[in-house]
Amino acid sequence: MVKYLKLLIQVNSGHSSKAFFLVSVTLIGLLMLLVVCFILVWEVVTYGTIKTDLMGLSAFVGSVASLFVTAGITKTIGERGEHNNLKLEEKDNG
Repeated sequence: MVKYLKLLIQVNSGHSSKAFFLVSVTLIGLLMLLVVCFILVWEVVTYGTIKTDLMGLSAFVGSVASLFVTAGITKTIGERGEHNNLKLEEKDNG
């Protein structure tokens, strides 16, 4: 695991830290949303109603969604810059 993390830090190692960030944020976010779903289902089964503050839950779900957006934008902007660099290198070599 330590070796893989060192490869993520190295430049031109073939491993993308942005892809790792995107996958890790997605998995952690999905786990967090599953916990919210479990709590709501547990509350309905136990009490027969939802007594949890739904405004608070909506803020939590919104913050998890913003994590997804942040990870996606980071990867998109990073890859856009990589493709521009490749075009410049092709012009210089061609």
